[in-house]
Amino acid sequence: MEQYRVPNKLPSEEINILAQRKGRLKQAAQRTAPAPRKKNNRYSFKKIEKIVAASRIAERDTKRILRNFLQTGFRLKNPEIEEGRLILIYRHRAKRVENKPVLRYLNDLNLPFMKCAAFHRLTPEVHAMLKIVEPYVIWGYPQMTVIHDLIFKYGALRNTDTNLRAKSVPLSSNKLVEDIFGTYGIICVDDLVHEIMTLGPNFDKVQQHFRSFVLRNPLGGWKGARKGKLRSIGGEAGFRGDAINELFQKLL
Repeated sequence: MEQYRVPNKLPSEEINILAQRKGRLKQAAQRTAPAPRKKNNRYSFKKIEKIVAASRIAERDTKRILRNFLQTGFRLKNPEIEEGRLILIYRHRAKRVENKPVLRYLNDLNLPFMKCAAFHRLTPEVHAMLKIVEPYVIWGYPQMTVIHDLIFKYGALRNTDTNLRAKSVPLSSNKLVEDIFGTYGIICVDDLVHEIMTLGPNFDKVQQHFRSFVLRNPLGGWKGARKGKLRSIGGEAGFRGDAINELFQKLL
C-alpha cells in the first residue's frame, strides 16, 4: 500500500513552474492595464511667495505696455518694419504668462504654448499685438526654404472631423490638402507653400486651418543671452527682420 500513498506536498519543481506562470500573467496584466490617472486637485496649495511674484510680473508687464504705447503709439519705431508683408512669429519664453492681456494676445496670434511658431500678415492690428507681447516673441521675415521646411516637417491642420478625438491632423498627404482646400484651388502641399509665401487671396482661410508649429530650442541653446530683453539692447526678443532665418535654421 505504500506505493499507492499520495504525497502531502506537490513536487517543488511544479510549484516553481506555477509561481513563474502566475508572475508572468501578473506582469502582462500590468503592461496592458491603463495607467491610473492622477486626481486633479483644483484646490492645491500654492505658496504665498509664488502668488506675490506672479502678481509683480503681471504688474510689471502692465506698466511696460502702458509706457511703450504712451511713448511710441501703436507701432514699433523701426524703419525696417514694413506692414503688409509675411512674418513668422516664434514664442521663445514663458511657459506661464501671468498678465491676462499678454496671454490673450498670444492666443490671438496662435501662440498658446512656449516654443511654437505661426505665420501672419503684418497688419496694423497684428503690429499692435506684437508690441504688447514683444518680450515673449521673436519675429521677422521668413525665406522660402524656411516656409517650405516648416510646412513639410511640422505642418498640422485643425481637425474638422467630429469622429476623431485628435485636435490636430498631421499634414501627411496631398489628398488631405485637396479635401480641405480644394474649393480654393489648392490641391497639394506645394500650393499651400505658394499661397502662404505670396500672401495669396486665400491666405486668411489657409491660416485659420493651420495649427501653430510646435518646435524645439535652437541647436546649441541660447548661449547665455537674456531671452526677455530686446535684441536691440543685447537680448533675444523682438524684431529680427531677415536674420530670423538664421535662427530657424537651428530650430528646424
